[in-house]
Amino acid sequence: MKLIKISNDKVQIRTDYKEFNDVRINDLISVSDGDVELVTMVNAMTDTDTEDEDEIGENDYILQNDSVKVLECSIIGTVKNGSFEKAVDRYPTMKVSAHRISRDDFSGMLQKYNKGFRIGQYTAYDFPAYVDGNKFFQRHACVVGNTGAGKSETVARILEQASKLPGANLIVFDIHGEYKNLSYARNIPIGTDRPFPIWMFGFTDMVSNILKIKEESATVAMTALRKCYYKVCPNGKENRPVYFDYAEFVKLVKFLDEEMIGSGEYYKSGAKAGQEKVTKGEYNGKLTNVVNTLMDKAIDSRYSFLFEHEGQGYLFEFMREVMNNDMPVKNIDLSEVPHDVAIPIVGVITKLVYEIQRTYSSEEVTPVTLVCDEAHVYIPNDYQLSASQRRMVEIFEDISKEGRKFGTTLFVASQRPSELNKTIMAQCANFIVGKMNNENDKSMIKGMMPDGSEAVIDETPMFSPGDVFVIGDAVPVPLKIHVQLAQERPQSRTIEFWDRWKSSGMIDVTQATTKYITG
Repeated sequence: MKLIKISNDKVQIRTDYKEFNDVRINDLISVSDGDVELVTMVNAMTDTDTEDEDEIGENDYILQNDSVKVLECSIIGTVKNGSFEKAVDRYPTMKVSAHRISRDDFSGMLQKYNKGFRIGQYTAYDFPAYVDGNKFFQRHACVVGNTGAGKSETVARILEQASKLPGANLIVFDIHGEYKNLSYARNIPIGTDRPFPIWMFGFTDMVSNILKIKEESATVAMTALRKCYYKVCPNGKENRPVYFDYAEFVKLVKFLDEEMIGSGEYYKSGAKAGQEKVTKGEYNGKLTNVVNTLMDKAIDSRYSFLFEHEGQGYLFEFMREVMNNDMPVKNIDLSEVPHDVAIPIVGVITKLVYEIQRTYSSEEVTPVTLVCDEAHVYIPNDYQLSASQRRMVEIFEDISKEGRKFGTTLFVASQRPSELNKTIMAQCANFIVGKMNNENDKSMIKGMMPDGSEAVIDETPMFSPGDVFVIGDAVPVPLKIHVQLAQERPQSRTIEFWDRWKSSGMIDVTQATTKYITG
């Protein structure tokens, strides 16, 4: 063995076939001068023919060979007093020896890393992999991977492990209804069994996100709507969930759209003699489209859960269900909610949770983690957002930057990390990376990785479902882990096309079309 090069993050070793004859990509190699021991990971291997044996040196071989193997290794940490440490504060001299780290070596290095929760097994060493629960939930985390890579299974495993703690408090935004049947979770099925009254959005978000009226351009309509809102809700606050009667609100808007006002002049003759002349009111005819929108939403059966008559007390009841830690996991099931409403609901609940958490002192607060499934849908990295969309993204950005102080953190899951908000990604201290093929997604994740960890991302296209890298301060070593399946698994929405085609009968398109048209 001959050390060719050592830098602050890489080591290059030249060797023959007898040394390291069983070494593989991602294996760990110990490089030590007897005083300092580095732990390195094999990233690349090159087999080079040589005709000049003196080029290597006689002492570099046990038996003569006519080819040379070069190992490119990234430094991932060091061994101090028998335990692995990520921090590298000293480097060895050029006079080093190297050997492949065995399972016994590996277990000795990681013997103190057995706190927190077990996520699975290190595949290279068949050794249990633990995640530090404090570091994982305290500083935001992210799980990414292709469709079918095992993200939902990984999330379910983590939820199940956390649910064993008596004070656990996790809120899941479940877009597809995958976690609704977990026994340790309180399922809150918005839309089917649980209303979400439109007043809970607050005036501003109701108008922009539900009624789709753009504040920037519809200034006349916004002025009229605001006038009607404060008439039916004198104590209202535009960005707070204060109850008001939606039917009365619509009546007032309709009245303004049809309003005729006296001019102060009177007819002197004819059939209308003595009657005051009238003229169109300020908003007459200018709110017709708004009125139609207000009424159409209320009669569309898909949105009926928005117009249930629930008073202010419902807010307290709803938030107790969402935030009380009598159940470790609360699953906000949005699978039956139209997509255009599901996203604003996520924003409203997030804002309410965070603002409520901020009212507690640090001694009183019970930490809560928001588990954001399909996070790229509602926390996008898009600078062409409307004002209302930008407000929602800012809520998550605020949590990512300041939430820890108020006992609120994020655990985001996405199949498209390149579309996720960059501010939030930058604040995540831990990444669980499954199979990823898309180059943009891989580049995005590489940009977030600590030094020495970027190379492992290029291995993910070869992963099987359930294989992940866990990278960050919650795990000691960025090695491939196979996630252990949870006892209660998520309910996959994957449709088996071939089997369905093989067994299905004729489709009733007429019935489905009628249902769509009638709402």
